[in-house]
Order: sequence, then C-alpha cells, then structure tokens
Amino acid sequence: MSKFDIVETELGKVRGVKKVSVLGTSYNAFLGIPYAQAPIGELRFKNPLPPVKWENIYDATEEKTGSFGENFYTKTIIGSEDCLHINIFTKNLQPKNLQPVMMYVHGGSWLTGSNTMNSLSPDFLLMADVVIVTINYRLGALGFLSLQDESLNVPGNAAMKDQVMAMKFVQKNIRNFGGDPSNCTLFGHSAGGASVSWHCVSDMSKGLFQKAIIMSGCVLNKFAFTPQRDWANRLARKLGYTGDNEGGSVLAFLNQADPVKIVEFQDSLLLPEERGKISLPFAPHIEPYINSETFNSELPIDLVRKAWSNDIDILLGVTSDEGLMFLEYYKETPSLLKMVKLENLVPTELSVPDDSPIRMSLAEKLKKIYYPSNTNPTEDAMAYGQLRGDQTLCHGMQRIIQSRQHSGKLGKTFYYCFAVDSPTQNHYRNAHLGLGKGVCHADEVSYLFKSTYVDLPDKDSMEFIAITRFVSLFTSFATTGNPNDNVINAQLNNVEWQPVHTADPPFKSLNIDEELRFENFPLSERLKVWDWVYHETNTPLY
Repeated sequence: MSKFDIVETELGKVRGVKKVSVLGTSYNAFLGIPYAQAPIGELRFKNPLPPVKWENIYDATEEKTGSFGENFYTKTIIGSEDCLHINIFTKNLQPKNLQPVMMYVHGGSWLTGSNTMNSLSPDFLLMADVVIVTINYRLGALGFLSLQDESLNVPGNAAMKDQVMAMKFVQKNIRNFGGDPSNCTLFGHSAGGASVSWHCVSDMSKGLFQKAIIMSGCVLNKFAFTPQRDWANRLARKLGYTGDNEGGSVLAFLNQADPVKIVEFQDSLLLPEERGKISLPFAPHIEPYINSETFNSELPIDLVRKAWSNDIDILLGVTSDEGLMFLEYYKETPSLLKMVKLENLVPTELSVPDDSPIRMSLAEKLKKIYYPSNTNPTEDAMAYGQLRGDQTLCHGMQRIIQSRQHSGKLGKTFYYCFAVDSPTQNHYRNAHLGLGKGVCHADEVSYLFKSTYVDLPDKDSMEFIAITRFVSLFTSFATTGNPNDNVINAQLNNVEWQPVHTADPPFKSLNIDEELRFENFPLSERLKVWDWVYHETNTPLY
C-alpha cells in the first residue's frame, strides 16, 4: 500500500499522506490545500479571490501555517499571510456511499488559533464514518479591517468570506475525497461557534451546509459583533502613520506595514470610554456599502429573526462553567476583581442611563443569584466567573433558541450542557488555571479532537467513555440529523435527547456529565435575571 494517495480536484491533483490515529484507525490526510489565492500584497485586506489552478501535483502531505496571531500558549506572534488553506481527513476515498462531512471553524476571539493538528487532530471523530475538514482563515485586522470608500474595495468581514470560500471549495471538491456535499455539517467553537452562527444568518452562506453545531458562541454574544469606528485610521496611527485620514493613504500605509506589528497593536485601539462597551475592534460588523460580495449589512438581532437557517436542524450548547475562563485575567491581575461593580453589568446594547434605578435593581438580583452566601463580589472570583459566563455567552445562546422556536419554521434545535469534569482531559482549564474543578470554556473541544497536550485516556476510563459519547452525539447528528442514532455504539444508556419543544425557557437539554441526563437546562434559573433586564428596558430578546 502506497504511503501517499493522489486525488483530483477542480484546481488540480493533490497528494495526501496516510496516517494512523491513536486509536489505530487508518486514514488519509490532505494538509494545507489552498482554497483561495494568498491574501498578500494588494490583497492583504480584500475579499478572498478564487484559487489559481496548478499544473503539477500539489503536495498536501504537511501542514501549512495559520494566519498571523498571538500563539495561545507561548504568547508570541506567529503565522503567515499565506494562510487560506484547508485540511481534509478521510478514511475512505472511494466509499460505497459518500460519507457525511463535518467542517470545523476554530475559535480564538478572531485573534488567535489555527487548524493545526497539535490541537485539532481528527482521531476521535474518525471513530465514525465521516469526512473531517478543518480550515484556516484571516484573523484580527487582516480579517476584519474595513474602509468606507467603496473604490478601495475593502468593505471588511474578509475572514467570514474566507470561510465562505472554504465552504464553496468543499461543495465543489469533497466528493473526490469520499464526502457527501449534500450532507455537510458546519461546526465550530467560541469565535468559531459564533462564525457558524453568522453563516446561519448570512444569505452569502445559504445552501453551503445542511446542518450546524454551534459551541459556546453565537451572533447575539457581544464579542461576536463590533460597531463601525475609525479602526483602520487608529491602527495606522499606532503603527506610526502621520498622513491625512483619507482612506487610500491609510490603506497604502497598512498594506506595507509589518504584519507582526499589526498583530501587536490591533487589540489596543479602544478609547477609555469604549472599554467594556466594545469587545474587539476587529470582529464581524456591518459593511459600509452593499454589493454582490456583501456578507453582512444588518444588526445581528434583525438577522436572527429572519434567518434562512431556521429551516435547518441545529445542535448547540455550552459548558457548565464557561466563565472560568475569566478567572485567568483575575489571577494575572487581582486588582481587576476589586473594581467589580454589579450595577455596571447591564448589557451594553440596552443603553441604560447611569442613574437608572434598573441598575441598582439588577445589582441586587445578581447578588442574590450569584452570591447567595453574601460573599463580596470583589473577592469571590468563582461567583463572578459564573456571572460573566452567563452574561457573555450562555444568555445569548438561549436567546438564539428562543428566536428559532418563535420563528414558525421547521428546523429542530438540540440543546446541551457539557459538564464532564476531568482532572486530565479538561485541557483548557488545566493549561490556564491549573488543576482544579469546573468545566471551562473550550474544555469540551478535547473530547472531540485529539490534542498533543493531552494524553490518550485508558479505554475503560470515565474520560474515554465521555469522549465516545460526545463523538457519537455529534457524528450521529452530522450523519442522520438525529444525535440519538449512536453511529459508533457508544454507551448512551438509552437516554433520548429530544429537540427543544417549548417556545420559551426553561428549555430541555442533554446534560453531558459522567452520566447523560435529559432535563431542564441546568443554568435556566440563573439566566432569568438576564431576561428580566431586557424586559425592564423594553428590549426584545429575539
């Protein structure tokens, strides 16, 4: 058997490499296939262009580098502008029946991350008969810089359009890798989950996937949308630009700027009065003009109401302790916790005046719910983490479900809470907070993808059983639309995961712990306070 396989694509032939998973499964890996032209030089901030065909066999046996960004672990800036590549993993290039496709969008606040096999190896997911696709896309300013002048052709949201082009590549070529283009599930985590959520509401993405899995991030989370400001001008000034504010001059300067310097300064553009109100300068936004290449021209709340994806099935959920991720900041800078004022935690989109009695009422309610033992909010980091996780992630996810349930459309919605608390497998928590308790934001990813940072658990361990369950639920949904179909014969113990059937919370969800339980979503009671503040300000939840 040859170590290499060659597959024909519409762009030319690609050579992959045979690999064996940690579970002993043989598969073919096609690494670093270009799905668009390299966004370099004049193309740095522009919409992606279709790739150019190649004549020789393209070597897809080694991974390519992701976009410039800060490395999650070393905090150094790494990457390449030539980053628009896709990895494809398939067990059978010529199956009797084409296999379901699962295309993953990585997270990282649209600032960091890549599709590297170090953290996103397909070993676990390939227990099922699926084709796995992982992608790179532009990050930060390189992916989201926007200029008002239409003649400059930099409307923004290039990163989202990168993802669309990757989906188009899959639709056109995945059949040659054994995948079924008519059974494609788009899934992602955090900013990747919010990306999937964006594709579920943007007409540009309509029809490029048939099901979606949204993990811990959606369009209704504050971090998933940024208002238009003079971000490009601010960035140029930070980098030493001294010219006028004319867009062409700013663009010419930024096109020549060192990408490492762009990454270094792109997250330091917020004015003092914007901090706390805007999460990220460079994230999905409303484009300044509309044409045939517009990804988004509206506010997320308006898009959600009329989303084309209300007619397709979606699986979505969070971890039981999302807010643990905020503890890292308080661990590094304890003084931040001392500055906490509960009355300032009104969601910024509600525009509540500083002297409004709603603020003090909210503070009282938050204290009762998150600090029942009368602990001081400036000292109880764990409670504050729970509060922030609910506010920034979990409540937005619940609102997405409400919107779908009220849409009158036919798409089913499966809701989960991931609560497997392992001292070894919960990698994100262990790496950033040290050993401890709780299921942090991103902990569930290492139950789907093999990471080089986590040892393979014993086959009879709680962790391995949890991996097989989580993989079964996701791959069954991707295969048939029903997560209960148990395509890999995991120990599901006859627990039936039903789609949400009520219009409003509390919603039923699958609680994925050491055992599976179908019950009211565990955080429902806490989320009521966030509903309350929307109602008090006459602001629609969906």
